[in-house]
Amino acid sequence: MTKQVITDQAIVRGRKATKPTETLPIRRKSAADRQDDSARKDKSFNNEQRIGAGQGARDDGLTRVWRKKTPLAEREAAVLAGEQAADQRQDKADRRQDMADQRQDTADLRQETADLRQEAADLRQEAADQSDQAARAKAELGAITEAQMREANERLVVATLRAQKMTEDAEGSAARMSFMAEHDFLTGLPNRLLLTARLEQSIALAQRHGKRVAMLFIDLDHFKDINDSLGHVIGDRLLQSVAKRLQAGVRLSDTVCRQGGDEFVVLLAEVDAVSDAALTAEKLIKDMVEPHLIDMHRLHVTLSIGISVFPDNGKDVETVLANADIAMYHAKKSGRNKYQVFTSEMSVRAVARQSVQQALHLALEQDGFVLHYQPRVNIGDGMVTGAEALIRMRQSDGQLFFPTQFISIAEDCGLVLPIGKWVLREACRQTQAWLAAGLDMGHIAVNVSAVEFRSKGFLDGVCEILKDTGLPPRHLEIELTESGLMQDTETTTTVLQELKNLGVQLAIDDFGTGFSSLSYLQRFPIDTIKIDQSFVQNISEQTDEAAIVNAIIALGKSLRLLVVAEGIETRQQRDFLHQQECAQGQGYYYSRPVPAEEFSNLLTANFQSPANALAEQARG
Repeated sequence: MTKQVITDQAIVRGRKATKPTETLPIRRKSAADRQDDSARKDKSFNNEQRIGAGQGARDDGLTRVWRKKTPLAEREAAVLAGEQAADQRQDKADRRQDMADQRQDTADLRQETADLRQEAADLRQEAADQSDQAARAKAELGAITEAQMREANERLVVATLRAQKMTEDAEGSAARMSFMAEHDFLTGLPNRLLLTARLEQSIALAQRHGKRVAMLFIDLDHFKDINDSLGHVIGDRLLQSVAKRLQAGVRLSDTVCRQGGDEFVVLLAEVDAVSDAALTAEKLIKDMVEPHLIDMHRLHVTLSIGISVFPDNGKDVETVLANADIAMYHAKKSGRNKYQVFTSEMSVRAVARQSVQQALHLALEQDGFVLHYQPRVNIGDGMVTGAEALIRMRQSDGQLFFPTQFISIAEDCGLVLPIGKWVLREACRQTQAWLAAGLDMGHIAVNVSAVEFRSKGFLDGVCEILKDTGLPPRHLEIELTESGLMQDTETTTTVLQELKNLGVQLAIDDFGTGFSSLSYLQRFPIDTIKIDQSFVQNISEQTDEAAIVNAIIALGKSLRLLVVAEGIETRQQRDFLHQQECAQGQGYYYSRPVPAEEFSNLLTANFQSPANALAEQARG
């Protein structure tokens, strides 16, 4: 019975030991899982030891009972059998343990295999993802490349068009620059550069064909008055209108050129005689008779034309042009609105004109100007009330040139401003010297041209000269012509009022010969009007001049202006003016213009004597 129990228990233990191990899910064991498996193994081994120990205790009890009842040989055989059974059981336990270990190793291998499969799957998935990303990247790159190609192509097309446009613009700019270099910007006519080239070509052709070339130098008469009174905008449009008429009046083979300002040149290619050029000049003058309609203005302009012909009046371009200019100048001097053909005598006068220009420059540099003073007297009592300063130019031989011989040339060559400033300074200096010497000679009158009056800094120049010389402003009288006053009346009024505020006296010279008007006499702060000598020379009770003089004197009285008569040369003229109550006068009857030293003597000797008595003595 005891053996059966032991055998059953061993069988039970064997079944328990050989119970198949459940297959775990294939997965990678973590470190925590492996630790749990080890703990379970240790617990199972301990349980088996306890069971074995309990079984051994029961076997010992049975053995003791059996020993009492069984003989020794049987007991030894039983013990040996028990030991063999124990050894067998131990072997079985060991084999079961080995099988369990093998199963665990197999499970671990299966887990590792599963893990490897999972890693392979992950790698395959990652590779697939990377392949998809690569495909998408390739597709995107292809799309981007295509878009970039399109954009690059579009930019290339735009750049090509832009480059073409820039090339066209550059060519157009070059053409415009070339045109502007050879044409006048205002009228579009050829300029002097292009004219010179065409004149050279025309001269070469004329020499080859035995023809002549005519040059017409044209100047617009009194254009400056229009430009100053109506403004530069109207003046420019008038120049454009004149240019169109000149072009319409010549042949297509001829060239109309603008020299600058109000000067034009017409080149007549291949003419047979000077008369052909004269006919063209007459036609152009006639074409200008019709007024130019510009901004509601009907503007009339006339032409002064000088004609020079190759080879009669010059063998080269510069000579032909210069001689045409000289002829034009003579046309202006002889009355304007006409033409003049160049002659050799004109060249002589041109040389003389050039000589005067050089003399003017030299006089400014070497103090070659001098002032003479003509007294102004009270017609009633003959007392000296002032003087007029008159310029002279002294030559190296001592000869004096009068203003009529050089002032117009000075205006043309731009020297009138420095000359006028010198006159004003010298007159103020000398007058202050007389006043300092105790010779109270009243006012010193100085003529100021319209060019000087309108020049920038004129007012400041007057103030500077008065300050430098110390002359009180009330002793200075500035004389202006009517035509000069009527140019830009707003500016004129402002400057005149500033001079008046300084204390300077203001006079209108040559009154009655210009734009005489009551309106400007009322508007401008004028102190004195001077009757022009042309009205005084032929004065008598029965002449028109007498009526004009009477009217001017009456006008001056009514406006409370001082009236001064110029050019008094006879006792009859003086008496008539005195009878008409003209306040003051000047002229050869009283004294010629004299140098400063003689005028000082005149003041000293005649301060208490009638000036007309001095005049009688001078004539005697």
